[in-house]
Amino acid sequence: MKKGTKLYSILNLKCPRCQEGDLFINKGWIVFKQMLDMPKKCPSCSQSYRIEPGYYTAALWISYPIVLIVFIPLIFLGFSLKNLSMFFTILYPGIVILCFLFQIPLMRFTRAILINMNVDFDQHLYNPKQ
Repeated sequence: MKKGTKLYSILNLKCPRCQEGDLFINKGWIVFKQMLDMPKKCPSCSQSYRIEPGYYTAALWISYPIVLIVFIPLIFLGFSLKNLSMFFTILYPGIVILCFLFQIPLMRFTRAILINMNVDFDQHLYNPKQ
């Protein structure tokens, strides 16, 4: 993963403009305190993370297809099993627990995607000599 790409910024939860500052107050994918709290601006390049009121509600439209891609195969798997009692007693509760565990990383991931769709990397901030 090369610095300067959108993928680098999204997977490392970094500022899309300078790719130095963190997007969230608490680093990492799985956090349980202040999970969606973001600073007002990037500490490195001063890029505003508060683009407009309600901006990050659009991240729901990004997470929806991701959830569908995960759930539709699981639903077909559940209905294709010959013994449905095993699915509903063992597999289904496990799937529900996994969904709760992946909710926090998914919300952080979709916010990173959304801001990267609107803010581009600035090469001058990355390497000022060129």
